[in-house]
Amino acid sequence: MDLFLIRHGQSIGNTVTYDMADGELTELGRSQAAHVLAGMKGAGVTHIVSSPLMRAIETAQPLARETILPIRVWVETFEVRNKGAYRGPSVAEMAKMYPEIRFEDEVEADGWYCSGDEDEEKAHGRALRIIERLRREFPGDERVALFSHSGFNRRLLLAALGLDHRSGVRFLQSNGTMFWLRFEGEGVDVRYIGDFRPIWGE
Repeated sequence: MDLFLIRHGQSIGNTVTYDMADGELTELGRSQAAHVLAGMKGAGVTHIVSSPLMRAIETAQPLARETILPIRVWVETFEVRNKGAYRGPSVAEMAKMYPEIRFEDEVEADGWYCSGDEDEEKAHGRALRIIERLRREFPGDERVALFSHSGFNRRLLLAALGLDHRSGVRFLQSNGTMFWLRFEGEGVDVRYIGDFRPIWGE
């Protein structure tokens, strides 16, 4: 499996000083989503997975529309949160806003739920579960674009690389950047880190 781990574009929450658990993309964020689409041309993406948060889904939308692939929402890929509980929009509301999405986890009808009390150990455990799920569901030559968040992306990268949650390793991530990992057997190769640039031929 080739995994393209992508941070969402700038959202309203990135521009305010108070806690905003979720929010739509700004105009800059939408241009970053378009840049992601341009950067992924030629990548041969076979599956799109996203956090249930709107900013991640909206970043994934241009790629989903271009490739005619559904956005597979995995609830456990939401951002690390320790500032209180949050409940997302109802499944019906989400489907109306984002017709490309397909929830692949059991979700209460009134919306997915985040307890908002994660510490480092809990977040790392969630990241390990997602890495295990990726390996299980995509064991071959699949090419998966996963749209998530800076905090959870860091935990995913630590988990994928076999590093402990207490590790001091940091990964610089601006909005709309990408990490390309290749999983072969038990090994992981880091193929690319950074902003999008021409990588694949048309």
